[in-house]
Amino acid sequence: MAIESSIKVRRRISTLLLVILTSIAALVLLGLVVMTLRLVEIQENLGTLRDSALPRLVKLSQLSQEAAATISIAPALSAKPTRFEFENLLSRIKDKEISQQSLIEELGTLILDEDAAAALRRNGTLLMENLRTLTGVVSRQITVRKNLEKNVEFLRRVSRKLSGTGSGEVGGAEEPVDPIAQTSQIAGIGVFKMLSMILDPNSARFSRNKTEVEQAFARLPKAPHPVEQGSEENADDRLQAAHELSAYWYAESEEIYADKQAELANDFQIKALVEENSLIASRLLSSANSEFWRAGTELESQIGAVDETTRFTLTSIIVVVAAFAAGNFFVWMVLKQRVFRRLDRIRSAMQAFADNRDRPLADKRADEIGAISGSLIHYMGVIDEREAELAEKTQTLEQLSHQLSKYLSPQVYDSIFSGKQEVKVASSRKKLTIFFSDIAGFTETADRLESEELSQLLNHYLTEMSRIALDHGATIDKYVGDAILIFFGDPETRGVKEDALACVRMAIAMRKRLHDLAEIWRGSGIEKPLQVRMGIHTGFCTVGNFGSEDRLDYTIIGGAVNTASRLEHVAMPGEIVISYETFALVRDQIRCEEHGEIEVKGIAYPIATYTVLDTLENLGDQGNRIREQRANVKLDLDLDSMTAAEREEATALLQQALDKVSSSSRGKPS
Repeated sequence: MAIESSIKVRRRISTLLLVILTSIAALVLLGLVVMTLRLVEIQENLGTLRDSALPRLVKLSQLSQEAAATISIAPALSAKPTRFEFENLLSRIKDKEISQQSLIEELGTLILDEDAAAALRRNGTLLMENLRTLTGVVSRQITVRKNLEKNVEFLRRVSRKLSGTGSGEVGGAEEPVDPIAQTSQIAGIGVFKMLSMILDPNSARFSRNKTEVEQAFARLPKAPHPVEQGSEENADDRLQAAHELSAYWYAESEEIYADKQAELANDFQIKALVEENSLIASRLLSSANSEFWRAGTELESQIGAVDETTRFTLTSIIVVVAAFAAGNFFVWMVLKQRVFRRLDRIRSAMQAFADNRDRPLADKRADEIGAISGSLIHYMGVIDEREAELAEKTQTLEQLSHQLSKYLSPQVYDSIFSGKQEVKVASSRKKLTIFFSDIAGFTETADRLESEELSQLLNHYLTEMSRIALDHGATIDKYVGDAILIFFGDPETRGVKEDALACVRMAIAMRKRLHDLAEIWRGSGIEKPLQVRMGIHTGFCTVGNFGSEDRLDYTIIGGAVNTASRLEHVAMPGEIVISYETFALVRDQIRCEEHGEIEVKGIAYPIATYTVLDTLENLGDQGNRIREQRANVKLDLDLDSMTAAEREEATALLQQALDKVSSSSRGKPS
């Protein structure tokens, strides 16, 4: 029962959040379903607009434009076009026929009303048939008019011939009548009547004009008149023109009458066809406009449906967003009251516990956070117990670590405890500077002192030397009785040259400190204070952990260690002897003197050695000290220590050497 009660308690906040989040999710899902359905409806309405209403409106608009353009062609056909203009109009008619027929066929598939589609097709067909009929009539009219124009041109040419000279009035009482002039005048009247008939567009006057023409030509004589003397040339032209007119009339009159009648009939038919074209085009436009209005109404209806659906969808979105925001706000308030504030109090309690181990009152509300708070109170007690145990063990470990550090060089100790160096059998090859020191006459000193005094003296000596070594960054390898082995360059290095300088400076500092300690030791009853020999060498060594997995020793091995030990052996008490390798690294800052060459066991060649005097900075201004050493040249002048006579002697020796060098460079015998 206790377990079931605990489970119910832990489920309170999660159950509340589950109910709230499930309600929000259900509301959002319902809104999404509704919006999806409405969006599908919008898509269907837009598809209807795209596939039906809009294409119908576009095609009907194009058809109206084509019909209007077709209506404008008919008046142009009735305006007596030329053959070139007629050909252009005919080309336009063919284009309009093709485009109009295509539009009507497309509209037939888009218009749902079969009667309206049939009316469009019927009116379109009638309009094009009317245009084709009108085109045929206009074509014939152009041919007839061309024939009549030829007749008009002939009559005008004859008229110009007949009016070449003036003629008197016919039937004058005063003057005798000229038969040729009379004939010319009658012919002119016939030309005038005939031109009037041909050019008169009124069909009602055709019969009267025809009668007048026949009466005029009936008066023309069929036989030629005699020509008076003195006017043969003019009389011949007029008489010839009259005879030409008479012959033309009797030969072409019937055809002229027929062409004129055809022209008048064609004009009448053209006017009728133009009026019919206008009526048919009006019916076609009316059908198109009716269907356009119907399509527009349908478009407005569809747009209204889309607009209504869109408004509903937007409203649904707003409702869903508002509900979602309200739900989130409610969840936030629940979390803030039931979770966040209480978690803040727990955090503050944990902080107070971390700062001063205070234990504020636990959260006693029976839910998951209350259970967590109780667990934290219990955990704080466990932490206090563990910290007490850890503090005790840490103190023990610190004491042990402090004791162990006495057996290791500080650098080695730090590298091991910081994790930089692993505690295992391993070594590496490095170039180091090795220092070896030993107390001269230690056996005699040991015989003079009691063991307690000897131990005190030796420990004092090693302590002072170790302090100086550590101050200069040295790694103390080991103490072998009264001897000290120190090296520079591992586990930390500042560079081979800097390591060598630090080692030599350390040796100089040790020598100086030993001088100070000698006075102290004499004052304490030691007759012969300790004197130390020191040797320094720079070379490659093997450095690392040597030994077994159970017992390790961090040290260096190699020939360089033996060389440093040998240098220490050849040094005099209180003297620092270094090898040439070390001298080459420190000579710009350390004053040294040549000590000579020594033989070292295991090395086939002698080793050059030098005695360290002091640092240049301790010796003061070195501007008057000249010291150079090359393979075959060695120069060492201390001007400050020289007397005037010694300087003159040195000058003479240098001049003599310079003369010999110059003579040798010119190939002359020295």
